[in-house]
Amino acid sequence: MKKNWYYRLLFSYMPVFFLMISFLFFIFFQILTDRAQKDTAYIYAGINNQMLQSVEQPLQTIDHMMVTIQTRNKSSEFNLLDYFDQEGQPSVYFTYLMSKEFNNMKQLNQSIHSIYLVRERDGYVLSSNTVSPLEQFPDRDFIKELQKDGYSYHWTNERPFKEFHASREESVVSLARKYLTSRGESGLIVVNVRVSALKDFVAQRTDQTSSYVTITGKDGKSILAADAGAAGNKTAFSNLVSDYTGWSYESGLQKESRFTIVQTFSDVWIVLALIIAVLGLLAIVYMTNRNYKPLRALITKLDNLSQSSGGEQSGEDRNEFHYIESTVDSLVQRFNLFKSQSDLNIGYRKKSIFLEVMSGSRSLASEEWSTEMERHGFIGGFQKAVVIVISVDKYSDVLSRYKEQDMILFRFIIQNMYVELVQKCGLRSWSEWMNDKEMCGFIYVQEENQAMLMDNILKLSDNALQWIRANLPFTVTVGIGQSTDTVSTLKVSYKAAIEAVNYRVVLGNNRMIGYWETETGTSFEMYDHLERIRSLVYSFRLMDPEWRGKYTALYEQFKLNKLKRDDIVNLLNYFAYYLFEQMHGIILNDEMIETNREIMKDIIDQFEALEDVQEEMLGIMEKLEYAVAEKADRGEASEIAVLMKQYINDNVHNPDLSLVHLSQQFDIPSKNVSALFKEQFNIKFIDYLINRRVELAKQLLTDKDTELSIQEIGKRVGYLNPISFNRVFKRIAGVTPGDYRKEK
Repeated sequence: MKKNWYYRLLFSYMPVFFLMISFLFFIFFQILTDRAQKDTAYIYAGINNQMLQSVEQPLQTIDHMMVTIQTRNKSSEFNLLDYFDQEGQPSVYFTYLMSKEFNNMKQLNQSIHSIYLVRERDGYVLSSNTVSPLEQFPDRDFIKELQKDGYSYHWTNERPFKEFHASREESVVSLARKYLTSRGESGLIVVNVRVSALKDFVAQRTDQTSSYVTITGKDGKSILAADAGAAGNKTAFSNLVSDYTGWSYESGLQKESRFTIVQTFSDVWIVLALIIAVLGLLAIVYMTNRNYKPLRALITKLDNLSQSSGGEQSGEDRNEFHYIESTVDSLVQRFNLFKSQSDLNIGYRKKSIFLEVMSGSRSLASEEWSTEMERHGFIGGFQKAVVIVISVDKYSDVLSRYKEQDMILFRFIIQNMYVELVQKCGLRSWSEWMNDKEMCGFIYVQEENQAMLMDNILKLSDNALQWIRANLPFTVTVGIGQSTDTVSTLKVSYKAAIEAVNYRVVLGNNRMIGYWETETGTSFEMYDHLERIRSLVYSFRLMDPEWRGKYTALYEQFKLNKLKRDDIVNLLNYFAYYLFEQMHGIILNDEMIETNREIMKDIIDQFEALEDVQEEMLGIMEKLEYAVAEKADRGEASEIAVLMKQYINDNVHNPDLSLVHLSQQFDIPSKNVSALFKEQFNIKFIDYLINRRVELAKQLLTDKDTELSIQEIGKRVGYLNPISFNRVFKRIAGVTPGDYRKEK
């Protein structure tokens, strides 16, 4: 098949591809240019900061030197500040020393142009080259301006300075510091720094062919300016104001540099990129219209097909590709529905036939069974067959740990593993999951393999058990039925395999159980087991230490007799019933009995292995044993309290009845008698005695057959003093004995 349409599309959109690539390239270059501008600004910010440090470092050094001079110890041989303590014109020798000191300071810092001192007392100015009154000093205007400001010291902006009237002016910046003597006299120290020296600092650290740096004073006047030719032809990238001098530093590029040229061209590239984008859009529209014709022809054919079949028409408002997609999807859905229904019917019939034959609910002739086998891919029939059952151990526990989707995956894995092992052993099999936890395998062979059938099945079962132990988070039990050679006896083999699986209760799980192991080993009578249970419960009720041995022996007898699960369940239910009947009321309360009865019932209903139910029920019995033992410890004290209460009831008329009397009667300290009585009956001894005597007095007062006086009644209830009897009776009954008799 020729790819005309393919090549047509390919070469149609190829120009658009190159146009878009060019457009993206221009955008990328513009982004790169913007990034370069940001990086340049960052670099010039660093340069500006470096210029600030380069310029201000010598200024700060000079400032520090002035502070050092002012704070220097005056005990030295010569101190230039002594000038402020003098009057008139200093001596020639002092002037010589001052000049020498000034020259030393200028040698330490080459940027210093001159230094002079101004004495306020008499207006004399002393510099390295002259001594003169202030009015004759050429820099007197600057000094007077400082005096107006109160000698505020700072670095000035750029200013002209000359030391003599005939000397040449030089541009300097000045630092003025005020000085006060110990006598309160004031003066001024002025240091002038050459602006040309500052320019040299800047020139050494910048490339003035492509960059510029300007320094502007606090009043906006320039201290260091760019070249006159580049003054209006520059691009600023960084501005910085000094905290120390207050000067402003500006740095940037000369507009004639290469970078500014590239920046100018970037704007042209943006326009060019937009033009290319427009051309690309126009090309796409043109080629789309040209390539749409075959698609339109296909839609027309689909419309005609839809109209002829009475189906849905495309309509003018329908999306073409959606229309094509929906038409194709409709055909695919019809095909998939037909296929899935066919597969479902085949799978359902296959499993249904298998279940019916194994359960015995449907009887098939050998020919009909062979036909069904061939229909489902099992060709050749069988001569000998064995049914095995693979059952998941402790399925309820596994189901509690994993979701249903996980269990479906586990079942799929087990069935695939089983099929692979069957093929490795040279056998043939038909397997289905009978329920969620049991898979049944019908393993069959032709005539030549009959002798080795059971040996191969044993090998297969052992390999399956080992594989599941190593790869799955649970175990299985494999039950093997007897071999058969007819379809009608398959249900017998299946039943034997199921029964073998159920014998894992006594034989254990995670193993292979054959039908030959399920024969009853020793005959037994149900009565013998009931007697063992009653003897066990009786020993437990008496807290006989031998009850644990009897409990273990009971389960050993279950294993020895190879009881079926149903028989074990019935015996354990009887055991639970008899146990709680014997423990009810006298020993344990109703709540504890009912709670543990329900727990034990759930254990009996859900167990799969005898060891599990034995261990869990033993845990319940040990809890009951602890409760009984704890209650028994309290029993002796409770029994004494009951006897004490009975003694009080029998001797309530005894006037000597008291805590001391009870203490002597029961040989218990009197303070313990009161505490024991209160703990057991939640009432004090004296309150209980008074209430009993008042109740007995009420009976005698209302007895019509007796005509006893109130005093005699008081004596009969233990009160020899009538006043005490009246007081106690009124406190309890609310009325006197006489009024009580009248009311009743």
